[in-house]
This record gives sequence, structure tokens and C-alpha cells, in this order.
Amino acid sequence: MSQAKAMAETYEANRAVCKYVHSTSRGHEAIQLAAAFHLQVQDYVSPYYRDESMLLGLGFTPYELMLQLLAKGNDIFTGGREYYSHPNYRGTDKPGIIHQSSATGMQAIPTTGIAQGIRYWERINSPLLRKGEGGESPIVICSLGDASVTEGEVSEAFQFAVLKQLPVIYLIQDNNWGISVTAGEARSMNAFEFAAGFKGLGRIQVDGSDFEASHGVMKYVCDVVRKERRPYLVHAQVPLLGHHTSGVRKEFYRSDEDWKKHLQHDPNPKLRKKLLDRGVKEEEIVKAESEAAALVAGDFARAIASPEPDPATVAHHVFAPSPIHEEKGERNPRGAEKVIMVDAALFAIRELMEAHPEIVLYGQDVGKRLGGVFREAATLAEKFGDHRVFNMAIQEAYIVGSAVGMSAVGIKPIVEVQFGDYIYPGLNQLVTEISKSCYLSCGKFPVSMILRVPVGAYGGGGPYHSGCVETTLLSIKGIKVVYPSNAADMKGLMKAAFYDPNPVVMLEHKGLYWSKVPGTEDAKTPEPSRDYILPLGKANIIVQANAENIGNGESCVVITYGMGVYWAKAAARKFNQQVEIIDLRTLYPLDEALLFERVRLHGKCLVLTEEQQNNSFAEALAGRISSNCFRFLDAPVEVLGALDVPAIPMNTGLEKAVLPDEEKLALRLDYLLKS
Repeated sequence: MSQAKAMAETYEANRAVCKYVHSTSRGHEAIQLAAAFHLQVQDYVSPYYRDESMLLGLGFTPYELMLQLLAKGNDIFTGGREYYSHPNYRGTDKPGIIHQSSATGMQAIPTTGIAQGIRYWERINSPLLRKGEGGESPIVICSLGDASVTEGEVSEAFQFAVLKQLPVIYLIQDNNWGISVTAGEARSMNAFEFAAGFKGLGRIQVDGSDFEASHGVMKYVCDVVRKERRPYLVHAQVPLLGHHTSGVRKEFYRSDEDWKKHLQHDPNPKLRKKLLDRGVKEEEIVKAESEAAALVAGDFARAIASPEPDPATVAHHVFAPSPIHEEKGERNPRGAEKVIMVDAALFAIRELMEAHPEIVLYGQDVGKRLGGVFREAATLAEKFGDHRVFNMAIQEAYIVGSAVGMSAVGIKPIVEVQFGDYIYPGLNQLVTEISKSCYLSCGKFPVSMILRVPVGAYGGGGPYHSGCVETTLLSIKGIKVVYPSNAADMKGLMKAAFYDPNPVVMLEHKGLYWSKVPGTEDAKTPEPSRDYILPLGKANIIVQANAENIGNGESCVVITYGMGVYWAKAAARKFNQQVEIIDLRTLYPLDEALLFERVRLHGKCLVLTEEQQNNSFAEALAGRISSNCFRFLDAPVEVLGALDVPAIPMNTGLEKAVLPDEEKLALRLDYLLKS
């Protein structure tokens, strides 16, 4: 506690040096230390941005924390990429700490996902479950400020924790402030009162400024959760003795009266008095305080002198290395029957689940009763059990974000958002937590997951069941995006996505699932062999132009994906082998080498997309092609996409008017070839 006090004072006295925004734990020390002292090495904890005392209690040194404060290259957590008290840790000597953002409340879902993963390992008695030296089961602590509990995603985490009775403790530190907003302004009840609405969530309150009381409560709760495997909420009332952050200082918004009221509950003098009352000598306490101050001063000097990060490493750890680099297995086995795309995905997942007990699949309506609204998970729950394939509530944020925690404990989640139009509630977790985890943990916590997203218009689906979302997804760095157009690619790419240690989004066109849309019969292919795998980032030339036409400058290349493949095939038949078609198959990583090679050969190019055209991925790709192939182009790169309307209309005639098709494409190709 004296170290935390000395650290806060040191930072305040050296504001010019401590230039990056930071918060300190002053006022919160007692409850944080009490929590840390009851965690064991097999446990997991997600501290929030004010939890430096908790980190000290776990055994991290002031020096290690200061390296992050100053964004130094030797920062053991993020290598100078993250804010102070934003740790992540994967080791055998301390509890595990996944990467988490500073978006308040967002950590509740990934951390609850850890507890979900622990319960799964327990269910199947897996040797992969970390246990203590005495065989103690792991628990999880998720630390939150009281103001963050108003976030909807926190409620999603609470709901799932009580539904599945997960071994997670939500430690709520209530200092009555949310930056400049008081509790009375922002919330009608505190976290303890709020927790009463979640049946099955244990709850308890404590004076978080009293170390002895906090220690007793945290021992009781940790023991209960460790033994009974059920969720608990601890509401700790604490004072805020520092600034909200170094950039939002207390004098900006707090009165002297409020400050003095909080100061009366300073944990440090409270503990000091208790020690004196118990017979600890004044000189012993002074010695401890002096040693703490000396340690902090020395560590601060060392941290200042430590090297800055090497700018050459700034692009490291965006992704973990993938083991899949070559196409393997039989794509067209002798005698193989043709399968539709939806079954190719189903068969791929079934084969993977047979070989890998770490796979679980969940989403809305994917369980035994229905097997997915497109039957994309049919029979899987019957074969593998409800503990491996199960339904979720309407909680896209939890479905997506829980994969962070599941992946951290060695589980490979395959999760589904029911329609592309419904992905937006899950984007917060995808952007804030999943995409950044590998990069900001310096490779310690890549999120190995598959997110299945049915997309696209298919004849009267309407405004909320027809959307394509690739441009939105491709604006997120740190995820991979796959878009197969036929059954063989679907199976091979699904296998590659599983073995890739990074987050992979599978965009699956509903109109191609069963080849019922006229002109999509070719989406059915012979089922590839069990060991077939297709690397991400490899485009495919599916229609070639005549060499003579190419040599005469009378050809062009269409670059497309998904339903665009079939529009392009139909339109190409109207031209005498003048059109080459490339199916991208993977939108990120993108096979730029093949694209640029073929565009330079033909000199004319059209990028075709089902998305609304303006500001789309297709237009961005066209710009990249223009830049890289400019000297070889005989005409500007063309783009054809849907009209710029906010949604796909329900009426099939209006839908057709919005979308590209073979006739619209043929007109553009005719213009391009004659230009």
C-alpha cells in the first residue's frame, strides 16, 4: 500500500516525464490488494485501468508497471503500445491476465468467456484445465468500476454467468464518480442493488477502504466460488483520492468538500492505525514506508533510463503466424458426390469437431432443436452434445466477445451471428477486444476463433436479412475475412480458418447455400477429401480469356467474389472468350500478386461487388489496382456494385433494381472492352 502511495506521489511530482495518460489506485488500494492476495496461479484476473495496487499484490514490481507508464520498449505487457495498468500476462508464476481494452465495461464479456471456457474443460475432465498444486479449481475475477455497470454488455455477461453458473467474481469498485458524473446523476442504483435482478448471482458489500474487512470478504467469496462454481458480485465502496486520470484532474470537476470527504476514508492511514492498535511498532511501519519510497524512487529512475521501443517493431504481432501455406488434400476425389455449400461447411466442421475436442460451436438457434435457421449446424448437437453445440440468447456482443476468453484458455470457438445485418451489436467486441488482442499483447493472446456470418440478398429477404458487410469488416485491422463462392472452397477455407491462430470471419452467402438462385448451380461441387485445406489469401482464376484476345488487347479481367462470381460467369458468356474472372475467395489477406499480374496482362479491369458501391471495399481495391498497375492500364479501372441505398428493399423488383446482375455487368463490360 505504501508503494502505491509513493508511486502516485512520484507520478504527480514528475508530470512532464509521466506524459502519457494514466490513472492511479489511490483510495482503492485495500480492496485491490485483498483481491490479489486470494488469487492463485491457476486463476485468471482482468484488472481495470485503476488497478495498479492489484498488480502489485499479484507480484509485479513498480519497475515493471512504470515501464508501461512511460511506454518503454521493455514493457513486459505491451512493449510500449498500451496505457498504464493495461496488463496482460501468460505465465506459470502468476494468475493469467488476458489483454483487455480500457473501454469501460467491455472486459466483462471476454473475462466471462474465460469462466465459460473453464467450465467446458471441467465438463469434459480435460487435462488442459489449469489447477493449483493442491488440485484447486481455477476462478476468474473481473474488475470493474461501478459506473461501467450501466453498460449493456455488462448485463449480457451477468446474464450468461448466472445462466451457466460460471466461476467468476465481478469485483465492483464504487468511488461514486464516472469521470465528472456522480452516481446520482448516472445510475438509479449501485451495482449491488442491480445484481439483485440476476437470479443466481451471489452478492455482497464491503467497505473497500478497510483492508481487514476487504480481505475477509474476498477470502469468503473466493472460497465459495472456488468450491461451489457459481458467480458472485462484490460491491466495494471506495474513495477516489487521485485524479480521474492525469489528463482529467480532480480540480477540474471536484469541490474541496467532496475531496475532504473522500480523504477521510483513505485506506492507508486506516491500515496504519489498525497496525498500531494491534501492537505493531511505529518504527516498523515507518521502516516499511521508507523502504517502499526508496524502492519506488529507484525503480522510477531505472524506468526513465530504459530504452524506447524500436520503431522497426511497430508492425509486429498484428497476426500470429499461420501454419497453413499450401493447398493440400484432394479437391475433387474420384467418385465424390456433389454437395451444396451449406453442407460443405457443415461437413468441414463435423470433421474438425471429431478430431478436436477443444472446438465448441454456439450462436442463435444453432442447437439441437433447429440446427441453424439455414440448417448450417444441423445434426451437430445430436452428434457432439449440448455442451459443445448450443443455443445462445439474442446477445451478439456476448457471442462474439466471449471468444476472447475461450481462446485464452485453449478452446477454439466457432460462433455465429445469424445475419450480416445483425453483426453490429457485436462490432464493439470485434473491434475493441478481438482485433487488438494479438497486437497489444505482443503476440501472447491472439484470438483463435471463427465467426460465421450469413450475408447477401437472395430474393425478398428485405432490409435486415440481405446486407453485405465486408467493407465494414475490412476496415477493422487484426482480423481475417473469407468469402467462399462454392462448396469446395467453403470446406477448404473452413479448415484453414480453424488452423489459423487468428480471428477469421467467414462470410457465407445465403443465396449460394443451396444453389437455388438461378445461375448458381456451379456453387455445388464434389466434396473435397477430409484432409483438403485451402490457404487463406489465394485467389483463383475461374474463367480464362483466349490468348489471342489477350495478345490483341481485346480482353479484360473481372475481379469479384461471392454472388458476383455467378453474375460474372453469366455475363462472360456474351463475349467471345474476352473475359477472365478471378474469384478472390479471401478478402483479407488479399492475393494482390495474382491480381496485379493479371491486370497488367489484360490492361483492363472491372471490380464487381454486391455491396453498395460508393466508398466500398471494391472501390478501395480499384484504387489500389490503379496505383500499382497504372503504366499497364488501357482504361480506368471500373467498379460495379449495388445502388447507394441504405438497405435492400423487400420487394423483389426493387431488390433487382438495386443489385448488380449479368445484364448490368454485360453493359459495363461491353463499354470497357470498346474503350
